[in-house]
Amino acid sequence: MSTESPTPRASWGFTPTISYDGTSTPLKTALFLVVCFAWLVPGLVGHDPWKYDEAVVFGSVNEILRSGDWVTFRIAGEAYVEKAPLFLWVAAFFAKVLGGVIPTYDAARLASGFFMALTLAALSAASIELIGLRTLRLAVLLFIGCLGLLLRAHEMMPDLAGLAGVALGLYGLILSARRPRLGGLAAGLGVGVAFLGNGFLHAGVLVATMALLPAVGPSWRTRAYAVTVGVALAAAAPLVAIWPVTLAAAAPGSLQAWLAAATASRWQEPFGRDQASDLFYFARVLPWYAWPAWPLAAWAVWRARRTLRQRREILLPLVAFAAFFLVTSILGDAREANGLPMLLPLALLGVAELDALPRGAASALDWFGMMTFLSFGALLWMGFVAAMTGKPAFAAEIIAREVPGYRYQFSFVAFALAALLTMIWIVVVARSLRSNSRAIVNWASGITMVWMLMMTLGLQLVDQARSYRALSARLVAQIPAGTSCIVRRNLGDPQRALLDYYARIRTVREEDPAAARCDTMLVQATPARTTPADPGWTEVWRGSRPGDRSEMFLLYRR
Repeated sequence: MSTESPTPRASWGFTPTISYDGTSTPLKTALFLVVCFAWLVPGLVGHDPWKYDEAVVFGSVNEILRSGDWVTFRIAGEAYVEKAPLFLWVAAFFAKVLGGVIPTYDAARLASGFFMALTLAALSAASIELIGLRTLRLAVLLFIGCLGLLLRAHEMMPDLAGLAGVALGLYGLILSARRPRLGGLAAGLGVGVAFLGNGFLHAGVLVATMALLPAVGPSWRTRAYAVTVGVALAAAAPLVAIWPVTLAAAAPGSLQAWLAAATASRWQEPFGRDQASDLFYFARVLPWYAWPAWPLAAWAVWRARRTLRQRREILLPLVAFAAFFLVTSILGDAREANGLPMLLPLALLGVAELDALPRGAASALDWFGMMTFLSFGALLWMGFVAAMTGKPAFAAEIIAREVPGYRYQFSFVAFALAALLTMIWIVVVARSLRSNSRAIVNWASGITMVWMLMMTLGLQLVDQARSYRALSARLVAQIPAGTSCIVRRNLGDPQRALLDYYARIRTVREEDPAAARCDTMLVQATPARTTPADPGWTEVWRGSRPGDRSEMFLLYRR
């Protein structure tokens, strides 16, 4: 980022140009806060729970509110031991406090915003401590600009609590160079929060980083760093112990069941082609998942390659990324959300050598981002117009094909907010002066603008396609009064949770002895492969969500 930027000047009589030259001004601070707020808040409220993670989390939260049991989690009355507790506790707290003001699922989803705000705060502190005050805004903007984070950051999922713990632990390791004991305390709290948030995996990436650092640089082969590690382990121990001790005291077998689920991995089965493919899962998804952080991080490592061992601001996040990548690839499930912690060190690396990035590369990224988000924004506005007017016809046909029966309900507030954010983005992009930092700022503001448009203009469409509310109403209308019980076949946990919430439909496992007394059976299948009914069962109904080509439900009567 060049520091020799043109002096900001007044143009059009009232609008100053914006120079991203590393200085802090009230205008740039205000724009930064607006971008963070506009990125974080939309999507947290205003829509039904969506599968997969949202459904199972809200199903557990719903059971907490019904039963008052905050330890033994359940979905639709049956034990569910696959999640760590912290996110569920916080979500249930928000739902209990705010559930009478807004819908319960919206209140529970505020936990996602809470943990993401903690993550952004910890990342800001880490960037200041590691590189300097000039990177405070850029590291956060690069992080929220990563494509893989956008949707996951707005869903109810325990991974976000684990991510906040990883961010806090990473900050503690960075702080330890200046204040070993305080850094160790922060690192230990991070390990504990990561464990309570998402179990062994997120805590393990921090412990692996702490163990790996002394092997790569003399800065961490000191007595001060040993003190940091000792304090971290002491601070983490009580937090890590809280959950197992509580589970063991709650009910016989609860701890063993949770440990079995929490430590399950692909290595428990004979190693085959699927397991080998999973080992390279994150290597395959990171090129888009961590865009645009990873090319900037790669540039920083390349530029510092000859002095890497002396460049602590490069070496520490590089080691952290390597530890996160290896531990997650070897021990983690092949799911996108497990890659979230890798974005933290990549964001720190990405801003470390931004000043030295060739101007042509920065301009190319800047231009690519502006054109990409301008195109997406135009498509979203076109879809909105098509939903309202039926023109252009091809866009209206696509909407009708993807979500049959969709009828858009116009909201002036949503329309006005979308128009305002679009104009603000255009003005900010047009009035900002060229610099290396502008590429990151424009990318983050562009992805925020598109997300805002999706959550204002397109939320009704997405919610109708992904919600189980209407499907549950159609299903319950087909179940005769006096039905004794419903046996299920192939019904997943998310579907059980949402059918229980919307229609109070609870089912019995097919292998359960009580299933023999049931006169109704609910089967989940795919349109291409429906399960033939057993002799004695008659199909009475089948249905799916609008436009869903991968999931179908069939109802049988004995």
